[in-house]
Amino acid sequence: GGTLEDLRPVVLEFLEKYNYDNPSKKMDLVLFNDALEHLLRINRLMEMPRGSGLLVGVGGSGKQSLVRLSSYISRSIQFQITLTKSYNKAAFLENMKELYTFAGHQCKPTTFLFTESEIKDEVFLEYINSILLTGDIPGLFAKDEIMAITADLRATFLKERPHDEDTQDNLKQFFVDKVRDNLHLMICMSPMNAKFATRARKFPGLVSCPTIDWFL
Repeated sequence: GGTLEDLRPVVLEFLEKYNYDNPSKKMDLVLFNDALEHLLRINRLMEMPRGSGLLVGVGGSGKQSLVRLSSYISRSIQFQITLTKSYNKAAFLENMKELYTFAGHQCKPTTFLFTESEIKDEVFLEYINSILLTGDIPGLFAKDEIMAITADLRATFLKERPHDEDTQDNLKQFFVDKVRDNLHLMICMSPMNAKFATRARKFPGLVSCPTIDWFL
């Protein structure tokens, strides 16, 4: 078992590579022990099927930067919504379709970084709650879209689930399972926010499904 000291140069190298590959999103991260420990926790979740995290800490504690670095280390597709004045529920669902395409259709590890400043409408949390609890957002895809996706996944389904019949229901469930296995939600929230407790009560999946990491 290596120590944090053994790990630091490795992580620093990844950080340099990240900054070289993403010059417009350069990160000046100070990798003190606390940050390394959080990075390890986040990375462990990203390497686990269905690993998601609720990162709780005040602004500026490095939650987002560590998620970005971790998904870079794990070669995971990194996704974050881009808020505009007109960003709304329909735009959010379009983004969810993109995520589902990466994670469930292309079966690629995908990280969805979501912060409380992006909760433009509380309904976003309803969808996230649903993804965490069941992996599904009812009605996200039109029927013809689902038919096309499941047709593409059929060969993989037959290989991975030889004892199951390739009914439309089974194929749809296979798609949802792939999404759940590959999609890592990293939700960043501040305990100082007055709405934090209310949201935790209203959307129980936010607290019961992800692993909670406290940034003290």
